[in-house]
Order: sequence, then C-alpha cells, then structure tokens
Amino acid sequence: MKLGKLTRKLEDFLDADARERKEHRDEMKVLLRKMKDKEKSLLAKALVEFDEKKLDALRKQIDMVHAQRKKGINALKELTKKRKQ
Repeated sequence: MKLGKLTRKLEDFLDADARERKEHRDEMKVLLRKMKDKEKSLLAKALVEFDEKKLDALRKQIDMVHAQRKKGINALKELTKKRKQ
C-alpha cells in the first residue's frame, strides 16, 4: 500500500467517530439505492394501471417515497460536507 492510503487507514483506526460516520454514510447509500429501485418499480406499476383509485394510491406512494429519498439525499450531502471540513 502507498503511504497516503496507509495514513488514511491509521486515521480511521484512531478516529472512531469518523469510522462510524463512514459506516452511516455507506448504510444510507444502500438504503437510498433501495428507495430509488422502489420508486422505479412503483412508476412502472403506475404506467400499466388503469383503475383510477389504484392509480391515485400509487401516485401517493410514489410521492412519499420520492420525498423521503430527497430528504435522505440531502442528509447524505450534509454528512459528506461535514467529512470534508
């Protein structure tokens, strides 16, 4: 390993808080990916749905998942920003 990578690894071991934040960011990325996939599947279901009541329910679910995903993306950006400071 190069010296830079070794020093980063040493800093990670010494700074437990940073390691926890990194794990939290990684978990958030996985969760956001799942939410994006869920949103895409709901959109696909909405495209083939003809019943107006079911379509309305799907739209509400899509809006809810989309809003939560946006909140998560903003939170992830904030965590990343704090890391760089």
